[in-house]
Amino acid sequence: MIQRAPAVGVLLLAILTACVPLWWVFGTMQLVVAVAVALLVGAALASLAAVRRWSALPVLCTGAAALALLSVPLASPQRIPRGEWLPAFADAMAAIVLAWRRLLTIGLPVGTGDALLMAPIVLVLVGTVIGVSIALRSPRAEVAALVPAAIGVWSILWGPRELPEPWLTGLAALVPIAGYVAVVRQARRRSRAPRALSSLARRVGAGALVAAVALGGASIAGALVELPERAVLRGESPSSIELAGASPLSAYRGFWAADAREATQLTATGLEPGDRIRLAALDSYDDEVLGVGRTPFERVAAAEEGAGRVVGVTIGELATSWLPIVGEPSAVRFVGDRAERLASSLHRSDELRALVVEGGIAQGDGYQMLAREVDPVVPPEGIAELEPAEPRQGTVSLPESMLEALAAWTGGETSPGPRLAAALEGLRADGYVSHGVLEDEVPSRPGHSLERLEALFEEPMVGDAEQYATAAMLLARQLGFDARVVVGFTPEDIAQGEPTSVVGADADAWLEVRTRSGWVGVDVMPEMRPIPEQEDGSPTVVEEPPLQQAPAPAPGGQREGADPAAPSAPADTDDGLSRLLQTVAAIAAVLGLIALIAAIPVGLLVAKLVRRRRRRRAAGLRDRAEGAWAEVIDGLRDRGEAPLVAGTRLEQAGDSARMRELAHRVDRAVFAAAPPTEPEVSGAWRISRAVLAERDEGEGWLRPLLARLNPASLTRR
Repeated sequence: MIQRAPAVGVLLLAILTACVPLWWVFGTMQLVVAVAVALLVGAALASLAAVRRWSALPVLCTGAAALALLSVPLASPQRIPRGEWLPAFADAMAAIVLAWRRLLTIGLPVGTGDALLMAPIVLVLVGTVIGVSIALRSPRAEVAALVPAAIGVWSILWGPRELPEPWLTGLAALVPIAGYVAVVRQARRRSRAPRALSSLARRVGAGALVAAVALGGASIAGALVELPERAVLRGESPSSIELAGASPLSAYRGFWAADAREATQLTATGLEPGDRIRLAALDSYDDEVLGVGRTPFERVAAAEEGAGRVVGVTIGELATSWLPIVGEPSAVRFVGDRAERLASSLHRSDELRALVVEGGIAQGDGYQMLAREVDPVVPPEGIAELEPAEPRQGTVSLPESMLEALAAWTGGETSPGPRLAAALEGLRADGYVSHGVLEDEVPSRPGHSLERLEALFEEPMVGDAEQYATAAMLLARQLGFDARVVVGFTPEDIAQGEPTSVVGADADAWLEVRTRSGWVGVDVMPEMRPIPEQEDGSPTVVEEPPLQQAPAPAPGGQREGADPAAPSAPADTDDGLSRLLQTVAAIAAVLGLIALIAAIPVGLLVAKLVRRRRRRRAAGLRDRAEGAWAEVIDGLRDRGEAPLVAGTRLEQAGDSARMRELAHRVDRAVFAAAPPTEPEVSGAWRISRAVLAERDEGEGWLRPLLARLNPASLTRR
């Protein structure tokens, strides 16, 4: 066992390198801790089992106990200080079965949420126990190299589609595997000829040279040749939710109703002066309603760790599917009675920098987030310096009144940044604010359709953030900027260190434009000031239609020209049969992969079974007797006990009494004047089975299984 210790060390290194791609799946240092502990515990357990010569059952029971003890500290350590041992243990046990599927349906990185770390913990612990057991107890220790290879394949299949320098991670995993095989073979040579001059140093040097050449070739190939797309099980992360209800921008004016202006929508802690609470980002416009475009929302783990300052939120009157956030949350933890339900339905759009809870949030829900700082809203004097990124959204046909106002505001400006600054300055200078919901307010129609925006550009220009933000977005797109509208809250009175009550009157909407450095915010609302009256002395009177309640487009997008009053639908219009065929194709692909993986061991078993039946049912009785001896010789080869190639059967039998008895029986059957009888042949086959059973006695179930899967007897003829 001491002689095999170097091989075990190289094997553990190979398992570690095979786990490297998992970093881009979990993205947390807890993964390193979990893999390292599982590796050490598995190696210690397998070594103890080898010393004590345990059978499979004690190893299985001890491994299950170790997994149960380590599950919570390794998979959910953040729940220990909160005293959630029993719920965390239940989640970890369920994750042993469920984590494998959840990892494919959740956005990356997944962190430590949902006890998803149980998947690599189980994989590494079980793989280490099996691999080290083979390395210490099997005469064909090279088979243990399949363990890191299998872990590496799993890391690729469950990993992301894009991996930094995939050729480097692949090569780093292959080198230790090849080194393990080389160390095992070298140890076997030294055991056979202990006094011979060792070639280990020469082999290590040659291996290092080959690794260096391979590294250089792979680096050159990786830099010059475009690698094919990685084949992984993870899909394209399509949206799995639909945002029901009115568009957040259509519901904006409801915050300014008499009973909602002073109503607490939410209470936040940890806010700092200047913070804005982001609710929804809307980038799809069909001339009627502003909603969500084709940006997918993918399910994400409610991460328990991250970076940034802590911000706490308790929901009041606010009812929406959009989760209010501050800055860019790196971690979210829900609290309260509905914490588990909310955490399991959290979805994220990195493109929109928005979070959505399927089913919506309700009064009393609470959560904490770790908020990273983002670029503040660009002041008016800095807008002229913005440079647009390559536009992707395109423009829409604007009414003549909007185009005339844009031409008048921009004047002789030719660059996109100054033109955008001039357009927004003109919008703020000519616009007046009225929500039109109170009796003493100037009437102002709700809605943000093109017809409503055309009416907005009459004199005087009267509206609120719903109209001004939409108009600014369309004008920015006309000037070459990709633009979207953000709906949220801008609290006025923030006392640092004190809870902040966010009321309906804090509702706001602002513009975001995409520049070469990313998306930046821009204010578009005019200042509150008296609205001039018409020439006849009466204020501007506009007919008040009912509040617009068009549904928000689903994350898949809405077809251009569709009926705005009809429920929005994703652009993908596959029917039920197409979805069924896609599901069947996915299942077939998984089953095909499993069949491909299982083809080699099943093929080996079938080939040996066919060979045995052919020998046992040979036409001549002498051939059947010789088949019994050939079966023993092949069985010994598969167990790593290669007999003498040249020599009589008695010489090949050596000191084994049963093999010598079998050799005498076969020699009599082959060389006697009369052919053997059927009972004599059957007796020879019984002895051959007894010889192999004697070799496996005390070895448990692992050695016979590995012998059946060893192709040595099929290749050495």
